[in-house]
Amino acid sequence: MKISPLLSRAAFFLATLALPQTGQTSNIIHLTHFSGIKGNMGLLCTDCHKPTFADDAAVKLLLDRTTCEKCHSPDGAFDGMDDPDIGAWNPANWPTSTGESKIFDADGHLRSGKEKWCLGCHDDGTSVARGVPAPNIAGQSMSGDWQSPAAVLDSGFAGAENLADDDLETGTTDSWGKELLFDLGSSTEVSHIRLYTGFDSVYNWKVYGSNDLENWTRIFYGQGIMFAEPVWSIPAGEGWQEARLDVFDRFQYIKLVKISPYPMSLNAIREFQFKQDLQYGYLTTGHKFSCDHCHDTASIHIDGVSQSYRSQLNNYTEGYRLANVSMDSQIIPALEIPRTGCNSGEYPRTDNDFALCFTCHDKQILLGDVYGAGGFLQYPLQTFFRNDDHLDSHGYVSNEHLRHLRGRGYCGNANDWDSDWDGLPDSPQSCPACHNVHGSPNPVMTRHGELASTPGTTDKVPMINLQYSNADGVIDPNLKNTGESIGGRLQFFAPGSGTPEKNNTCNMCHGDQIIYYRTP
Repeated sequence: MKISPLLSRAAFFLATLALPQTGQTSNIIHLTHFSGIKGNMGLLCTDCHKPTFADDAAVKLLLDRTTCEKCHSPDGAFDGMDDPDIGAWNPANWPTSTGESKIFDADGHLRSGKEKWCLGCHDDGTSVARGVPAPNIAGQSMSGDWQSPAAVLDSGFAGAENLADDDLETGTTDSWGKELLFDLGSSTEVSHIRLYTGFDSVYNWKVYGSNDLENWTRIFYGQGIMFAEPVWSIPAGEGWQEARLDVFDRFQYIKLVKISPYPMSLNAIREFQFKQDLQYGYLTTGHKFSCDHCHDTASIHIDGVSQSYRSQLNNYTEGYRLANVSMDSQIIPALEIPRTGCNSGEYPRTDNDFALCFTCHDKQILLGDVYGAGGFLQYPLQTFFRNDDHLDSHGYVSNEHLRHLRGRGYCGNANDWDSDWDGLPDSPQSCPACHNVHGSPNPVMTRHGELASTPGTTDKVPMINLQYSNADGVIDPNLKNTGESIGGRLQFFAPGSGTPEKNNTCNMCHGDQIIYYRTP
């Protein structure tokens, strides 16, 4: 006998009413997922439970693990399902029989040992909630040695097949080639590439990655300039020339396009290799605090919107689920963004626009200079963000943190920063304009664009792309220790002043590729 779907659902509903109560543990779990206290998750009973009939014809509701995996993904660097400390499927992390959370204490803070709870979703796994991928806060951790590609595909250089033979004596046999195309064998995470060359002059290149040979992404810009574009400049001489890429994603094919119009000598390129060797993210290059140091765990967390903050809504604290800050016996917003009021003169030192940042950072050291009063009198400067080659009219080095936070225009109110990453500047500069506290591939948490990008893309990478100069004055993308550097350089994109159209974050007084020098 066939039963209509409507009757079947009615019978299922009535049967569930007869199910025994399962205690406070079950009630708390249901409240979390259905009451909206963390946001409307858009779930139905049958999303999590699948009805089955036992031998006695009683209805049993079995939990469907696959539904939980959509948010609490088991893949990625942190297992959000079965991990003994942060796994949501692990009964050891379920509420007690009296309804007490084993994850959060009574004040909503993460308990000891549960500090990585959020990373069960916010890693490089596949967590998706209401259609929105969880931002990868954990970052990347990949390591490996240099390896040759699986094959060299059609190339404009005769003898290009020699570039994957592990022989540094054999290479290209053509002088007029244009492109080199390498097949890595499968879609692979790549952080670095290198060429073994024997050039008689400088040659400039562009580097692209693809998974289908049709859609190409520029994955390395380089610090050289040719025809008013950024290029990878490989100098004259013999040896390995290494580059850390700017876009860290999975690619099967890598293409090098020669921009220099003049021919090369024979046997000028002899080998190509790549590797996976990159570690960045909240626990490695970020602030490393427990998430609830900055975020309000009781706030609405899931809303089906990839980036909830919008400047026109003036909801920075709510949009990023930030906790308010207690300062001078007052409870104030974590950050004032967009910044309003007057931002010039002494205001960056006296207002509370950056309250959350100064719960840890010393405001006087960060914003002090030779003209400061009291604790703000700091000279020599204590900040590393300075250009020792740039003196003001009185012969003093400027504090560049202070200079940027003072802004431009009347009262420092020029909208130079695109605070909600929609392409339109909407606020004077603030700390998050340049820094991402969740960690970055670049030094001192300077933004590289991964978390600001449209979910599932790298459309904002590499942003300003700060890289340090080593003690010899050479740009070293792998250098992270500020004390070992003598300055840094931003990424060149095109002539003229920096703009959000080019760097995806802000208008600049200077060109894209600003260079600064300082003593460590």
